[in-house]
Amino acid sequence: MNLTTTHPLILIVCTVIGSGAATTFVTWLLSRLDSRKDMEQAIAESTTIRRLELEIYRQSLFLPTMSRMQHEHQLDAGRAYVERGGNGAGHARYEQLNDDYRRRLETDDWIYP
Repeated sequence: MNLTTTHPLILIVCTVIGSGAATTFVTWLLSRLDSRKDMEQAIAESTTIRRLELEIYRQSLFLPTMSRMQHEHQLDAGRAYVERGGNGAGHARYEQLNDDYRRRLETDDWIYP
């Protein structure tokens, strides 16, 4: 770049900074980020969302286990289910899957029916 091409660019940057457009943009951007954070917090605190999450984890727990990868996925779902307050039959199924996985690790038996 030479002086004749950089001069207009410098002029435009100075004009934008001097006009307050940069401040307006930053303010707008920060407000968007705050509203997104508020929405994420509302979703995280929603009892309906929590119930749906628990139901999805519970359904995953009770699927027939067909492979080691699925078994490990079910253990992850069970862990999340219990951490989010799930109990009852889902908790019992998680314990059953855990015991079965330990047994399979000890015997190196990864053949599923």
